[in-house]
Amino acid sequence: MAFYELLDRGGGYVKSPTRKVGCFHVKENEKENPQKELVPNKAPLTQKLRTYRRPLLITAVLFFVLILLPPLLVLAYYLHDRTSFDPDSLLTMQATSFIYDQEGELITALHGEQNRIPVTIDTIPETLQQAILAAEDLRFHNHQGLDIRAIVRALFTNVQDGAFSQGASTITQQLAKNAFLSPEKTIRRKFHEAFLAYQIEKNYTKEEILEMYLNWIYFGHGAYGVQAAAQTYFDKDISEINLAEAALLAGLPRRPSFYSPIQNAEVALERRNMVLTLMTQNQLISSAEAKTAALEPLPQELYNTFSLQYPHPAYVDYVIEELVTRHGYTDNQVFRGGLHIYTAMDRKTQEKIEEVLNNQSYFPPSPQDQLVQAAMAVVDHRNGLIQGLGGGRSYEGGRSFNRASQLKRQPGSAAKPIFVYAPAMEAGFTPNDILPDSPINFGGYRPRNYDNSFRGTVSIRQAVSLSINIPAVYLFRHIGPEVGIEFAKNVGLPLEGEQAYLALALGGMTKGVSPLQMAGAYAPMANSGLYIEPLAVTRIVDYQGKEVVIKPIEKRVLSEEAAYKMTDMLVTAVQSGTGTRAQMRRPVAGKTGTVELPHTAEFRNVSGNKDAWFVGYTPELTCAVWMGYDITDRNHYLRQIYGGSYPAAMFRDVLSLALQDQPVQAFARPEGLRYASGKFLGTSASTAIPVSTEESTIVESQAQAEPAATERLYPPEQEEQALEEIEKDSTEIPPTYVGTDAQPVTDAQPVTDSQPVTDSQPRAITTPVANQPITTDFINSSSDSSNSEERVIEGVPKGEE
Repeated sequence: MAFYELLDRGGGYVKSPTRKVGCFHVKENEKENPQKELVPNKAPLTQKLRTYRRPLLITAVLFFVLILLPPLLVLAYYLHDRTSFDPDSLLTMQATSFIYDQEGELITALHGEQNRIPVTIDTIPETLQQAILAAEDLRFHNHQGLDIRAIVRALFTNVQDGAFSQGASTITQQLAKNAFLSPEKTIRRKFHEAFLAYQIEKNYTKEEILEMYLNWIYFGHGAYGVQAAAQTYFDKDISEINLAEAALLAGLPRRPSFYSPIQNAEVALERRNMVLTLMTQNQLISSAEAKTAALEPLPQELYNTFSLQYPHPAYVDYVIEELVTRHGYTDNQVFRGGLHIYTAMDRKTQEKIEEVLNNQSYFPPSPQDQLVQAAMAVVDHRNGLIQGLGGGRSYEGGRSFNRASQLKRQPGSAAKPIFVYAPAMEAGFTPNDILPDSPINFGGYRPRNYDNSFRGTVSIRQAVSLSINIPAVYLFRHIGPEVGIEFAKNVGLPLEGEQAYLALALGGMTKGVSPLQMAGAYAPMANSGLYIEPLAVTRIVDYQGKEVVIKPIEKRVLSEEAAYKMTDMLVTAVQSGTGTRAQMRRPVAGKTGTVELPHTAEFRNVSGNKDAWFVGYTPELTCAVWMGYDITDRNHYLRQIYGGSYPAAMFRDVLSLALQDQPVQAFARPEGLRYASGKFLGTSASTAIPVSTEESTIVESQAQAEPAATERLYPPEQEEQALEEIEKDSTEIPPTYVGTDAQPVTDAQPVTDSQPVTDSQPRAITTPVANQPITTDFINSSSDSSNSEERVIEGVPKGEE
């Protein structure tokens, strides 16, 4: 039967008469000729395709626009200015870096090939290669520069930890970063790193990449590459090292200084054994081999160390340290990146520091096997620029231990202005407020004064200038230890995790501080309350001419009034307290600090000190000085040496020269500051800071016992003899604090009455009876605002010892 068949819903009919034969339609007029062309029945399939064509097209477009296009655009954005890649550049790139002082004069050149001895991969033991892969990139042979599995694992770990606790850089990425890229930590740089890693993998074999990496990386103590590292740590050729030595070397590249077996033996041992464990877990060595290797001792000394022989080594070493740890540059970029590094070093100040540290007359006699050491840091507190650093006596450089920046020692009483008095001044106290000085039991902690005597009550000024301990602990407890700790953190002291022990008031820190950190912490008191993080590097220009200007971190930590009140008291400490040896022909403020020997069995029946400090400032510069032994034991400790003796003399002589061409000026006094002040007691009364006329008989008698202030208290030829006399008449006895035995304070409340108090209203803070709650009673001594005389409140109960 003939009919019209609809083939396409979109329009059009087949008007020829047909009949159906199986799955074909045959035209009627050709039914007698089955050999003619048969027309397939397309209707069902065509209908289905046309039904889904548009949705599929829309889905594909949306997938591209929403899923594929954004990452492609991001990739194009980050790679449009990517670093060009030359396959031969890894083998040929070398450029000398230069370091300049604050005047733009060249200090030294840093050459990239210093103490680097390239070796071929076939001379490097397989155990070292396996150890490096286990520690840094286990899947090195299974990726093409990026380890996606490690990236995903690190991503989940970091999300879980809530921090960037784990990375996923491959050995190839590390090679690309060290060889080609700037140190900035940005997403753009990570894209460039990934791109370069892929290019390296395309142009070099895995063995070539591993060989370049092992010859490139830094192992600490001036050793670049595995050959120099083997010679430095083991006095061996790289081909001769054993499994334990290979594991130690493999653990160093991530943090060479931190994992150094010479500087940090416990951590180095733990790191080495962890590498052995990783090798065992991945079946690179047997458990028996790992156990045997773990029993081998660490190296105890360095061999064939390479001296860089550059001038001003302590300052140059710190510049390198700052570039790497604070500004993100790699060691390779510093030594081979063709950088022009401009610093804040004042050549005159730096040379004077080195002269003092290498002059025997500034040091007490010491045994031949170990010299008594010292370190210094001089900072311009007005801009945070580090003008000079002294890393120690006979400091040789070459990335050796820099005591100016790397030392960690307790500061003793030099910490009192930071933890106690500056926060108290900010809370509204004044130098004339009264504190108790009598035996007090702070919940089991009984501090004592240096002379084992008690004055009943003293002003805060007297407590600061004479370095009296009990008033400091009392005030610290009163304002709240948390307040003091927070202020110390704000001025750069390393206090993460520090407990609120009362011993912090006397410098009883857990980890200690460096001279550079102490100079930075005192700087806000000299700079009207503004803290500027100390820095040595001011700008960097790379080999392509791109300039990076380093901007210091600034923040206000004290009001101008609080900073001036602290300066006023610290001037008294230098004029008539424990710091008289620091006097110059210009205003000087400062504080001494002395740390006695620890109360351990080794020092039983031994009286002496472990550390001596002086930290002070003029209106222009802040300086911190430390003295002590690198290793303190029964035969090596300070005998009758205090912060007010040798350290104060070093401070005076260095700053006298540094400022000799600058006019004398006073500390800036805020307008409207109200409390009694009077004449300057030194030799430049016309331009110096006013000092309060409030002085007790204790201070007056002390002042009479001290020599008059001159630019130099004695000629150089009489230095040693005169300093011996200082020991005899020194007024500062080492403070005592209870280290880990001090009880943490959990109930201390901050001061709630923070209104400024004038001299007409000195506050007497009552002394509690032993084991009784500590309370505060604010009492006005007079209603006459012109009366600056202190009133000692009668009837204040004394604590029982």
